[in-house]
Amino acid sequence: MKIVHVVETWTGGIATYVQTLAIKQRDLGHHVTLLCDLGKLEDGLHIEGVDIVHYRSSRNPARFWSISRRLQRCIASLYANVVHCHSSFPGMYVRMRNHAGVRIIYTPHAWSFLKTDVTTPAKWGYGLVERMLARRCDQILCMSFDELRAARRYRIPAEKIEFIYTGIASDEYVYAPKQRGETNSIKVGYFGRLDYQKGFDVVLEALPLLDASLELHAYGAAVRGGIDANNNASDDTRITYHGWLNAAGIRRAMQEMDVVVVPSRWEGLALVPIEAMRAGKVIVVSGESSLPEQVIHGYNGVILRELSGHCLADNLNRLTLDECRRMGTNARHVFESTFQIDRFLNTLMSCYERP
Repeated sequence: MKIVHVVETWTGGIATYVQTLAIKQRDLGHHVTLLCDLGKLEDGLHIEGVDIVHYRSSRNPARFWSISRRLQRCIASLYANVVHCHSSFPGMYVRMRNHAGVRIIYTPHAWSFLKTDVTTPAKWGYGLVERMLARRCDQILCMSFDELRAARRYRIPAEKIEFIYTGIASDEYVYAPKQRGETNSIKVGYFGRLDYQKGFDVVLEALPLLDASLELHAYGAAVRGGIDANNNASDDTRITYHGWLNAAGIRRAMQEMDVVVVPSRWEGLALVPIEAMRAGKVIVVSGESSLPEQVIHGYNGVILRELSGHCLADNLNRLTLDECRRMGTNARHVFESTFQIDRFLNTLMSCYERP
C-alpha cells in the first residue's frame, strides 16, 4: 500500500504521532511518504525508509487554492492509495480538491472550534467549513470522546466519524526505575509549546506559590505568539528552560521527572500525558477538553478543579515522593492497558483498508 501523510509543522505531538505511524507502517511493508512544509522545521527531518516531500503552506486565504492544487498534483504523482492529513490546514488543503481513486483520511488533532480564544461566531464558522469538507473525505478520526461530542455538536456527519484512542510504542528503557539520591526535591516537568492553549501562563502564575522543594523544568518554546522563555528566564529562578528536545531527548527528560503537568485549555488527545504514563510518571492535568479521559483522579494523576495558578500550586505542593511513586506505577499500568501502539495501529490500518 502507498501511504501519504500530509502535515504542516513538525513539532510536538503531531510530529510524535505521525513519526510513530510512519515507522510502524514502513515496518509492515508499506511505502510511506511524508508531505511536510520544511520551512516550518527547526531541525532537519529524516526517517529511514520514509520519503520526505516538501510543500509550502500558508495562512493567507488567497493562497489556499494554489496550495491545494500543488498537493493534488503531488499526490497524483505518488500514486497514493491512502492520504492521511493531520490537523486543520493540511486537512483543508487536501480536501479542497478531488483525488480520484485515493482514500482520504483526516485527523483534526483538536477541532478548530474547540479553541477557547476565539469568538462563538468564529467557532460556528469553523464548524461550517469542517461540515462542508467532511463530505470530501472517506473517514475522520476522532481521538477522544471530547472530540466526538464536539463533532456531534457542530453537526459533522456521523457516518464519517471513527473513534480511535491514540497509542504509542512501549519503551522499556523509559520505564526503568529512577534512582534517587538523598534529595527530597520533587522535579516537575512541563513539555510543550509555551502558549495559551497549553496553559503555560498558568504554570507561570503558580511559580511564586510553589514550595521550595519543587523544581520546575520547561521543555518547549514559544510558537506563533506564545510566551518567549528568553523574556521570562530572569523572572523566577525556580524554573529552568530547556528549549525544544527531539523524541529521544524528551524520553530522557521525562525519566528524570517525578511529575508531568499538562494544564492545557483544549486538546484532541494530548500525547504528553501518554508519554508520561509510559515513563511511569504521575500526571497533573486541567479539567478541560479530553484531558480528564486520561486520568483517574488520585490513581494515576490529579485533575485540577479549576485552571488557575493557585489550584495548580496547591495540588503540586501536596504531592510527596511516595505518592509520586505510587501514582507513577499506576500510570504505567494505564498506559499498558489503554495506550499501547498495537491496538491503535490495528484499528487504524483497518480504516485504511476499507473499500
